[in-house]
Amino acid sequence: MCLRLALIREHDLRFDETLSLYGWYEDWDFSGQLASFGSIVHISNACGVHLSTKIGRVTGVRMGYAQVANPIYLARKGTFPWSHVLKFIVGPCLKNLVRSLAPEAHVDRLGRFCGNLTAFRHLLAGTLSPKQIVDL
Repeated sequence: MCLRLALIREHDLRFDETLSLYGWYEDWDFSGQLASFGSIVHISNACGVHLSTKIGRVTGVRMGYAQVANPIYLARKGTFPWSHVLKFIVGPCLKNLVRSLAPEAHVDRLGRFCGNLTAFRHLLAGTLSPKQIVDL
């Protein structure tokens, strides 16, 4: 992401600290906040490198919870499109379920799926919140 600092300072924009631990989709949220003040552009010939790691950020259960809780929270907040919520939740949940039968060595698929189920349980109970990730 490339951002204009002057705009961020002018409107006192911040990353949402409700997205605890590993802020899954925090980039969508911040872009959504910025979109209120101008255009978000995509440059197709730009090249970037994402130096991610498969281990060490959060447990599988916490990651799985965030995969469900964060898109719903951000859609309710208005910074993530509702049209994306189902796709961004169902795909990872199904991948976690299927790959938990023969998981990759570096991904806790069963833990992620358990986190997915916990988030759905909280959704049905009306208690779903990204902040609950710290209690898992």
